[in-house]
Amino acid sequence: MNLTRTLLCAAALFAANTALAQNDLDSQRESWVIMARQGQLDEAIDGLSRLYEQTGDRAVLDDLIALMMRDGRYRQALDICTECSVDDYSNVSLEALGRAARLAEEYERSQEFYQTLTFRDPNNAQGWLGIALTNIDQGYYESANWALTRYEERFGRTDDWFETRAYLAARNGNPIAELQARQLLVERHPRNEKEIKALYRLAVTLGARSAAGQLMQENPRFFTESDRLWLRYYDAVSKIRLAESTNEVIRTEAGLTELESVIATQDADPGLVQRAQYDRVVALATLRRFEEAEALATQLEARYGPLPNYVLEARADALSGLGRPYEASGIYASLIASNPELARDRDQPRYESLIYAYADASQYDEAEQVLGKWKKAEPPSRWDFTGTRRISNSNYERVRHLDVMLSAWRGDEDVASERLEALIEQAPASASLWRIKGDLSRWRGWPRQAEEDYQRAAQLSAPDDRNTPTYGVLMSRLDRGDWHGNVETTERHIEQDPPSVSLDGLARELREQRAGGLSVKATHGDSTGSGVQSSRDWRYETLLEAPRNDAGSRFFAQRIGMYGEYDGEPLHAAYTAAGYEFNLYPASLKLAVGDGAQLNEDPLLWSELSYAFSDHWTGIFSAEINSDETPLRALRDNVYADLYRLEGRYRRDESGTGGIDLAFMDLEDGNLRRSISGYWTEELYDHDEWSLTGQLFAGASKNDEVKASYFNPSQDASLSGELEFAHALPLGYRQSFVQALTLGSGSYWQEDYGSEPTWSVGYQHSWEFKPNVIFEYGVSRQKSVYDGVPEYGNFITAGFEWRFL
Repeated sequence: MNLTRTLLCAAALFAANTALAQNDLDSQRESWVIMARQGQLDEAIDGLSRLYEQTGDRAVLDDLIALMMRDGRYRQALDICTECSVDDYSNVSLEALGRAARLAEEYERSQEFYQTLTFRDPNNAQGWLGIALTNIDQGYYESANWALTRYEERFGRTDDWFETRAYLAARNGNPIAELQARQLLVERHPRNEKEIKALYRLAVTLGARSAAGQLMQENPRFFTESDRLWLRYYDAVSKIRLAESTNEVIRTEAGLTELESVIATQDADPGLVQRAQYDRVVALATLRRFEEAEALATQLEARYGPLPNYVLEARADALSGLGRPYEASGIYASLIASNPELARDRDQPRYESLIYAYADASQYDEAEQVLGKWKKAEPPSRWDFTGTRRISNSNYERVRHLDVMLSAWRGDEDVASERLEALIEQAPASASLWRIKGDLSRWRGWPRQAEEDYQRAAQLSAPDDRNTPTYGVLMSRLDRGDWHGNVETTERHIEQDPPSVSLDGLARELREQRAGGLSVKATHGDSTGSGVQSSRDWRYETLLEAPRNDAGSRFFAQRIGMYGEYDGEPLHAAYTAAGYEFNLYPASLKLAVGDGAQLNEDPLLWSELSYAFSDHWTGIFSAEINSDETPLRALRDNVYADLYRLEGRYRRDESGTGGIDLAFMDLEDGNLRRSISGYWTEELYDHDEWSLTGQLFAGASKNDEVKASYFNPSQDASLSGELEFAHALPLGYRQSFVQALTLGSGSYWQEDYGSEPTWSVGYQHSWEFKPNVIFEYGVSRQKSVYDGVPEYGNFITAGFEWRFL
């Protein structure tokens, strides 16, 4: 009996001690929780951590995990109990740790926590939402949708369900579904500022300007003046983006005006001003206001640092338009490196921009490498967006077209033509191929053929796509001199049509062909030579041309001066003339009147009529009363001469030209000099910066036997050939330094003296800053024959051409 009482007393005492200990533990735990509520979170976490180490109590663990989650210590929360299994945690901790693992991007652990929670308690809403959110974060959208369906079956469409649906739609790239979810949330909570602003931001992102404006108007208390300014900014950007797809320049201009208004607003958010300035660069480049775009981009880079990629691309476009392809190609290459997927973008492949920039910079090897890489990556067809059928690959067509153009740019026009004909044979109804054929025909010097090609391209194009071939037709007409009525049409297109690369080309073509200019050429030699001019020592020619009018006609003035010596006596003569060139397409008539000076004191009348029969044949007839080719010695003897010439010129293509010339010089001393000559120039090799050109010349003349101090062979004939090796060093866009070495040899025959070999060697520099200035100079040495006596002479030539652009 006493033993029993003793045992009962001991058990009661143990239970009392245990209760007291538990009460003490709960009291300590509660005190740390209260401390956390009072803001001493770090101290509370440290205290609970020590308490958990001492007791291993699950309630303490739950509180410690909760406080760590509140403090954002997600990884620490996951590592509190390294020896715990998932089953050791309470439901509350499973939910917290599932969230901690998700935020720490440990998605497999997160899934394990949430799945255990839903298995243990299928009606735990946060468990199903956690599974959905973790799957969304991993990109497992079907699994996320399955979890949301299970949630909806148990709890219906709650606010959390709508929020998760919106998150799924946003991550899955489905803005319409996200808009629907957020719209329903706002309908459920029309006063919820957070949801209204979220819906507003989404509407702005989708370009739903009116919907965003309506939200702002219906809930004015939720939006500030800054918000309203941001809406104006988004509206401007929306207009610019829409203009890019619709090619409506008026939208871009309206968007640019709105951006400038936002930037000028006082107290505007600096971040807003910065973004508006970035988009202003894009708008200026789209409007092809390249100088302004580049200047602004330079300022923004200096102020804010590296530019965003979309602004860099606009800057590269501006640099290309400004004739700075070296800088543009560097930017395009960096953009491709940072985002390789853009290189083959279906709408705007950056490879294409890079190839054009390399070609403009004469970096043809680099362009060829990029094109080769692109060519390997593009199949003839691709899957449509449904993935059920194959359709033609537009990039494959781009690659083949660039292959043709790059061959032409590198000087292989024959190869380019062959490739193009093969493509047209495969796709005879391709408007783009016929447009390229028009370009190639123009480059080869066949403007009539080019016009036919462009007309064919226009017929095959959709009505909205006919501008480019139409511009080609107009440029072809300008090339061949058909200006009547076409200048007005061209100017109307330049003024009214939306900006484009092809329109820029048309404007440049008109500007350059219309421009006036000044050219000066001078030659100095130290031998008498074997030509009819004879004792010539110095000769210079200066030509000043006024701009062409709308009919293609223009005024001009010229001055020709000569100096020589004969028997120690200086001989001077000069010709000054003013004239007018009448464009009578397909004919052209030049008339000039003037006076001679020094040895030549008579008036002069010069005329030239040319007629273009086709792209290949041109006939020229000229008559010069008091010709500038009259020998100086004849003028010394007071003998004047008139010159009549008939010439036929043939142009096969860009590399082959020739002509036949028949001339009669009637001198007042009774001598009639009759001459006939022919020449052929052939470009034997032309690739990138290297070229080799050959020329053959043959001529013969006959003079009446009169006593004359000037060189007057009874009959003579000459045959010669010349090779020119040239190398062009690119100095920039349309700028180069050209070196040329010429080697020639031939034979000269003169009645009573027989034949004698001749030769020549020369070296020339040409600085070409097209289209404004060309400056050239050279030296040569040659062997000629005079009455059977060989003569060796040195010659210096120099000249420049300045066009008023």
